Amino acid sequence: MTDYTCLDVLQDGDIRWLTLNRPHKVNAFDAALWDELSHALDDAERAPDARVVVVRGAGGHFSAGYDLPAALSELENASPDAIREHIARGNRACWAAWNMDKPVIAAIEGYCLGGGFEFAMCCDFVVAEESARFGEPEGRVAASAPFLITPWVMSMRHAKEILLLGETVDAARAERMGIINEICTAGEIEACVRRWARRLLGFDPDIWAANKRALNRSYEIRGFRESVMMGEDAFVQMSYIPSRFRDELAARVKGEGFARAMKWVQGRHE
Repeated sequence: MTDYTCLDVLQDGDIRWLTLNRPHKVNAFDAALWDELSHALDDAERAPDARVVVVRGAGGHFSAGYDLPAALSELENASPDAIREHIARGNRACWAAWNMDKPVIAAIEGYCLGGGFEFAMCCDFVVAEESARFGEPEGRVAASAPFLITPWVMSMRHAKEILLLGETVDAARAERMGIINEICTAGEIEACVRRWARRLLGFDPDIWAANKRALNRSYEIRGFRESVMMGEDAFVQMSYIPSRFRDELAARVKGEGFARAMKWVQGRHE
């Protein structure tokens, strides 16, 4: 297995654990973390000893989403092609989980937001501690969801609440909305994941994979892949729509720091 700089990989019996390891950034995704996650998922797909793949976060959180300061810097004055490559890094990881023949479980503690939320929705199963919070706050920072899976996971009303209002929801509500499969009590997330893994290991891998491909294909026939492509197009288009808010946000991040800029954003929605 490859050594990574911001991702930990552990093979434990038949389970391959992938741990997002940027706790000082609440496991926010930059280019390196997206690339390493994509590579690790591809490696797990090829590894015969990895029969179930689990993705989790270090430091008590899954992921705060995209590393916004890094993204603002990367996208400033970027060309459409550069913006699409920025999107492609995250979407490659999402597609890797979606397309993998092996079961992929997202184990959620704390925040699961933005790009982290989209990735978790691409996993086959999501288990979460009761303290977890879910959402896509991109709309609050004048952006959009580059991997548009949310309308396929929940009802139209809930998808609009998550995407257009940028609301976050707790684990109990997330379960009612169809975002997660099971809520675990505090400190029990690993035990909960292992119970799911034991159930999955009882299936013939080839038969299970064929069933997953058929189920995924049923969504793709109805337009799932085109929906994701539309999300990519919307992200690029939105990057070129003039926005005084986005300009002020970028200036505040540079001048006041990320934390104070986010407090300013939050104040606009209270």
